This record gives sequence, C-alpha cells and structure tokens, in this order.
Amino acid sequence: MLLACAGGPADLNEFTSYFLPESAAIQAGDGRYHYTQQFLYLDEYSDSLRLEENTNAEAWAKYAGVSPEIAYNYFYAESPNNTLSNRLLLKGNKAAIAYLQLAKAADNAYRPATYSWEEGSKDSLVLVESYEKAKQNARTATDGFLKERYGFQAVKLAMMLDQPDACIKLYDELIRPLKTKSFISDWAYARRAGASMAMGDTAKAIYEFAQVFERCPSRRREADLSLRMKGVLFQEKALSYCQNDAEKAAVYALCAIQPFQDGLPFLKKMVELNPKNSLIELIAAREINKTEYYSLGEIPYTEDTLAFEAHRKESPSYFEELKAFTAELAENKNLNNPAFWYTAASYLAYVNKEYDQASEYLTKAQAHPTPNNYLKQQIAVQQMLLLVAKQEAVTPEFEAQAIGMLEQFNRSDNFRLVNAYTRACGLLAKMYRGQPLEDKKSGGFLSSCGSKSDEVPATHLAKAFLVEAASSWQSRPQSDDLYLPAFATNKDRYAIEDSASTGTIEQVLQYMQQPALTDTDNRLIGLSGVDADYLYVVLGRKYLSTHQYAKAAEAFGHVAPTFWTAETSVFPTHFDENPFHLSPNNGESKTHSFTPATFAKRMAELESQMNKGDAKAAYLLGCGAYNIGYWGNSWILSQRQRSSSEYEYMYPPRDLSGEDYYVMTKARSYFEKALQSKDPELAAKAAFGAALCEQSAFFIYRANEGRDLGYGEDEQTAFQKRMSVEEKKRLGKYFALLRSRYAATQYTQEVLEECSIYRDFVGGE
Repeated sequence: MLLACAGGPADLNEFTSYFLPESAAIQAGDGRYHYTQQFLYLDEYSDSLRLEENTNAEAWAKYAGVSPEIAYNYFYAESPNNTLSNRLLLKGNKAAIAYLQLAKAADNAYRPATYSWEEGSKDSLVLVESYEKAKQNARTATDGFLKERYGFQAVKLAMMLDQPDACIKLYDELIRPLKTKSFISDWAYARRAGASMAMGDTAKAIYEFAQVFERCPSRRREADLSLRMKGVLFQEKALSYCQNDAEKAAVYALCAIQPFQDGLPFLKKMVELNPKNSLIELIAAREINKTEYYSLGEIPYTEDTLAFEAHRKESPSYFEELKAFTAELAENKNLNNPAFWYTAASYLAYVNKEYDQASEYLTKAQAHPTPNNYLKQQIAVQQMLLLVAKQEAVTPEFEAQAIGMLEQFNRSDNFRLVNAYTRACGLLAKMYRGQPLEDKKSGGFLSSCGSKSDEVPATHLAKAFLVEAASSWQSRPQSDDLYLPAFATNKDRYAIEDSASTGTIEQVLQYMQQPALTDTDNRLIGLSGVDADYLYVVLGRKYLSTHQYAKAAEAFGHVAPTFWTAETSVFPTHFDENPFHLSPNNGESKTHSFTPATFAKRMAELESQMNKGDAKAAYLLGCGAYNIGYWGNSWILSQRQRSSSEYEYMYPPRDLSGEDYYVMTKARSYFEKALQSKDPELAAKAAFGAALCEQSAFFIYRANEGRDLGYGEDEQTAFQKRMSVEEKKRLGKYFALLRSRYAATQYTQEVLEECSIYRDFVGGE
C-alpha cells in the first residue's frame, strides 16, 4: 500500500539498491520480471506492450491483405469498425467472416470480472453453441489459417465451460497434429497448461507453462501469472516431462522468477543446460537486487519479520556465492556479454568491500563495448562509489572527479541511481568531516564510525554541509512539468539545516563568498541547490528562534530586498499580519510593512529599550516573541513550515515542554517585565499575553498526557474532564490578575467579551 504522503517513494518498487536490473540484456516486455518486493514489477514500459494484440492484428492483416491498423481496430479498438470484415467480404472470404462472428460471439458471451468486487457474465447457451461449431469447423476446415484458429477456439471454449479434460483431448486432437503452427498454437497450449493445473497436475502445468513462457512472447505474462497467482514453486517432477536440455532450462527460468525462493540454483542449471536462454542475465540481476533488499535497507513492514531476519543473516554468504558465480560467467565463452558479468562481479565485490578486486573487474567490463545505456550507467555508478570508497584523503583532484561524477546522477528519476547518488554524497560528507567511511572488518555495508578527534578545517565542514544538502529531495532539479519526485533515500534538507549550528551556516556562507572560488567549488554549490540569500534566511531564522535579534537582523540584512517579495517567496502569504498584534486588539494594527530584516531590527531596538526599563518595549517584545512561535501569526519568521497539529502527532513523539517555540517561555518573560508597568491598561495586556503563553504550555502538556489515550468513550470523557480542571489551574495565575487587579480596565473587558476560556475562568470563580 502506498499512502499519499509527502516525501514518500516516487516508485512503488523502491528499496535500497544500487544495481540497475536494466543492465541485463532482456527481450521487450521482460522488465516486468525484475525483482520487486511488490507482487508485480509495475513497469509502465513493460506492461504497456500490446504483444498479444499486435501479434494477432499483424497476422490477420497479412492474411486479409489489409493494414495492421485495420485489423487492430476490428479486434481491439474501443470503438471498432467493420473494415476488416468488409474487405474479407469483397474478396469473397465468407469462411473467415464466419470465424470472426463465432470468435466475437464467444468473447461477448464470457466476460469474467476484472476486479473481485465486480460480477462477471457467462452465457452458457452461446458458449456451448460456439464450442460445438468450433470443434466441427476445426475438423473440416481446409484453410490452414482458420483451421488453427478454430482449434484454438475449441480448446479455449472447453476451459470456459469448465471441461479441462476435454481441453487436453482437443489440443491433442486439433492442434498437436498441425504441420504448420503459429503463435495461435502456443495460445492453445497455454490453455492446455491451465487445464493441467485445474486437474491438479501442477508439475505438468509447470512444464507446459514454462514452454509457453519460453517460446511465446505474447503469452509470456499469462504463463508467469498462472504460477505466481497460485504460489506454485519449482517441482523436480516437472523436469521429467522435458524432451531436451533447452526445455529443462525453460522450466528453471520460469521458476527462477517466482517469488519466495532463491534463484541462484536455477540460474546455475540454466547456464549448464542452455547458456543461450534469454533470461540468464535478468535472473542474475534479480538475485542481486533481492539480496540487496534483504541486506541493505531497514526492515520494512512485513508480516513475517523472523523470515526477513533469516534472509538478512544469509545475505552476506549469498552475496559471496553470487560474486563467485558472476566472476565465473564473465569468463564463460558460451555467454556473449562479458561486460554485464564483469560489472555484476565488480558490484558484488564492492558490496563485500573488496575494492581492489571490484576495480579490477570494472576495468575488464569497460574493455568490452556495450550498446546497453543502462549498463553504461551502472558502470558509471560503480566508478563513483569505488572512487569514494578507495580514497583516503580529500585532494583537489579527487574533489573535481567526485563532483563531476555526482553531476551525472542528480537529475535521475531512477531510484537506484538516486540511492547511489545519495550514498556517495553521504560518504563524501564524512570524508570532509574526517570521519571513517566504513569498518572494513566488522561493520556492515552501511556501517560508519564517529568523527576523528583531529580538527577539521572550516572549509571542509562547509563543503560537508553543501554535499549533504545536495543529497536532499529539495535540491533535486525540477522536471519540465515542475514535478519534484522524492525518494526514500533522499535526505531532507530541512532536517540537515535544523541540525546544523549557526557556526556551521556562517562557515558555509564564508566559503560560498570567497573571492576566488574554483570551478569545483562553484559546481558543488550548484549541486547543493542553495545560495547565499537562502542560507542567510536560514541563519536569520536560527538567530531569531533563539531571540538573538541583533544577529538575526544582521543576517536578514544580507538578503536581497527582492527576495522577500518575489513570486516564489513564502513571506507575502505567511507574513501577512503585524507580528506585534495580538487578539483581542492590543492597539497594534493588523497590517504592517515589516520585512524579516526590519522586524528583527525592531526587536533588537525594543530589547535595548526594555533593558533601560521601558515596560511598553517589554510588552511589544513579548508580542513579537509570541508571534514568531508556533501559536503566533508570524511563525514563518523562525520556521519554514508548520502543521496545525504537529505538536500532537509529531513522529517520532517527543516531549516539547522544553522547546521555546511551542511553550513561549521567552515571550512570557517579556510579558512578566511588562507587568511591572504602572499603566493598568498596559499591564492588563501583558497579563493576557502571559496567559496566552501559559495556554501554549498547557496545550503541549495536554498533548503529552493524551499521547497513549485510548478511544473508549469512558476513557475519553474522563480525560477531557481532567484536562478541563488542569486548564483552569494552569492558566489561573494571569487570569487571576485580570480578574482581581485589572478587572476595571477596558482591555480586560475586551478579553472577557472575546475569550471564552477567560469567561469560563471568571464564571467559575
């Protein structure tokens, strides 16, 4: 199931993988047999091929002397016409028209449901009538083209009428003796295989479906699904029906692409029996991808976690076995694509951390030209991963080479290339920070260690930040239709920014604004997807959220004025109320002309005035600090995004009671100072502002208390009752001041009129 959530996979088949299955040479349509954790590999190209329709239309076009478009329209168009039958009539071919009428009648009489919630239709009278005519005409027809098709209709209708034994007999009588056979005979053989399955002879069905799969592209998908949907796996007995090694290899091939089993033993048999089998490379890629799925990623949602863990434990030895076998096949003269086999062996050596051997195999792969662009991409991916894995120190030459390689993949929509790109960025960031990449002896493929104790140059720390930002989904270049796909392995640039200190952001800015940036520097900055304006906004927000107003003003002051009002800017939409306005109306206009820079500057001025004893300045500081928090009207000044219920449903859950952004501790301290004012109206406003801060803290308290609350009505009622008591208790301090000390002020009267919580408090006194 794929939920429609932001940041989710852009490909249903996505998992941690760095090996492109398309590197394998395959026939058109066979991409659907690449490994996937889904039931089927939903590949648009593979599953959009109309092999059955096109093959049949072309046969009829040749027979009738018409264009393939005319034949296709008659059989498969949503709004067909009768051009084909009219042309046959003009040629006097009434026998062909009679066949077309029978075939259409049979098809219209049997309409199985496409989905489980639908009802199919079956007109048994029409089917029986067509069945008898098909048998009769198959026995008497002299036109070989029509004779074969009548035989197919008889076999097909027998199965529609639930007569599998008759289906087998009719195939042996009407199809098997034909001296000239086309794909139609294979379609009939597929029905015969279905009859064997229906009669419980699964071994025979495996054999028969395997032969259909091997020799009939237009029924290959159906042959696979006939086993897959019933969970039928390899049976040794199926080999007893085989007439030669090629047929045995076909059995192994069909079984190898079925889920829930290891395909390597079948692959070895296929190479031994028929090295020309077209699926050998695909099955090898499947086994690599399958083992990646179990060994490299996090444990996914699965009903059988124990089985998954068992596969994970077996993965290292399976990778070793795969590596040895692919290396052996690279030298096998009976196989004609050494570039693929050397590339596969190189990748498996890389996974096993045998980097020198991986490089050696990759060099051999490059020595063999290939027309497969995916294989060329795979070679490039491995060059990139090996370059980083083998490098021991960052040098200008290495940086230039690494950045050049990264630029090849930052626009890709193939999740495996994105996986590799993200991994290379992460490893390069570690190198800049002086961290070991992997523990080659004891760690896993993705293991890493802590930072070295040596001091890391500020420039390297800046580059580490930029290369990590480059791996984020936000830094991916948009497609022509402005679509920005996100992959599970992509980093989140916002999380990277949040975890970076102000010092790091300042180091990045200093690096980006050097007067003599090299070409490599500029390309790295380009990959990162950020510029100076963007980072000054990040820096300003960080300073503003920690109430360092002068520093925030300085940072925001570096941002180009047009940035705040540009069409792509979020500020015109989300910074649309005066950050010093509170409701009920505190005397500050709702409209404003601030930019983030002028607001931060004003906050710095107010802080200076407050420190000199100005209570009004303290109050306005409180308003500003409140409004840049989660509950305020100008949260966009300190955060880039906000959800209306994030404090309740944050994942993973965490206690927010110590985070100023949510509980408004700083704002309350300003209101506390304003309460010292001798002006009762100002003091009343400060008291209400402080109450709002208390209310914010209460909301966080309530969310924490209700985190594990059940859905039972009694439990919910008891919780709401307890929270009602807690709310009055926790908001009592400042409401009590309004009630007792400032009840006569005009502002308190406005609060009484507009704030239901205060009215409840007063009413309960």
